[in-house]
Amino acid sequence: MLNLTTLRLFVRVAELGSLSRAADDANLAIGAISRRLTQLEQELGVQLLVRNGRGVIPTAAGDALLIHANRIMRDVSLAVTDLSDYAKGLKGSVDILACTSAITQFLPGDLAAFGHDNSKIRLNIREAYSSDIIGRIRAGEAQIGIIIEEPGSVGLDTWKYRRDKLAVVAPPHVLFGTHSARFQDLADYEFVQMGFDTANTRLLARVAEEQGWAFRLRATVESYDAVCRMIQAGFGIGVLPREAAKNFVVPMGLKLVELEEEWAERQMLLAANAASLSSPARLLVDFLTDRTPLA
Repeated sequence: MLNLTTLRLFVRVAELGSLSRAADDANLAIGAISRRLTQLEQELGVQLLVRNGRGVIPTAAGDALLIHANRIMRDVSLAVTDLSDYAKGLKGSVDILACTSAITQFLPGDLAAFGHDNSKIRLNIREAYSSDIIGRIRAGEAQIGIIIEEPGSVGLDTWKYRRDKLAVVAPPHVLFGTHSARFQDLADYEFVQMGFDTANTRLLARVAEEQGWAFRLRATVESYDAVCRMIQAGFGIGVLPREAAKNFVVPMGLKLVELEEEWAERQMLLAANAASLSSPARLLVDFLTDRTPLA
């Protein structure tokens, strides 16, 4: 059985490369640390450290244990922090995976409003692509996912959340004097988008194929801000959620052109396994669906 104290000492010895320095750091005798590490090697049946003229270095097995030990120490620290928060009155926590479109438009305000009335529930939010979120929810990485609705089976329980609208972002001299456009009108342009793993870019490529023209993606980046900076530099045009794009177009001297397509209005969904939702997670789902505008 692995002992946390021994693991912690092993990590310090491996990091410092010295039994004596680790002993000073832990305020223990060298002999006491050496005995613990020898016992650990005997229990595991493998040599973990090799002494040399300058101290000690991990073996290949020691390097492998170091990876696991660091993760264990990190998980223990998180557990202690969580329990400390519960001792202070925390009533629960909810892990959320959300797509970029939700995070850059509606979700921060909605979660802030939820937190105002539910200050004892901690919300842990991570950004991810819609294409990855479903699998990660199934794997237990989070309780609730926020995704863009796409064709195909989700395989989880879903609730309607917000809707957003895509718009064209372009330099001021492109589509001059135009306030709206059909997607077909953009066939001769090169595009800057987030990658093909995003729901937005997959949608654009699929519609272009259905319309019979090649969607020419000149550059892919990792954020809406970077998309707009590349457009500003002259790499092409882009199609982004309108409300998110408004944060960038004026400061960067760009323009927004309405996209006259029914498919440009997209539905966001909350996705979860309803049967396994905790009470705080269920409370959050109910709150977010209540904030969904009526059709």
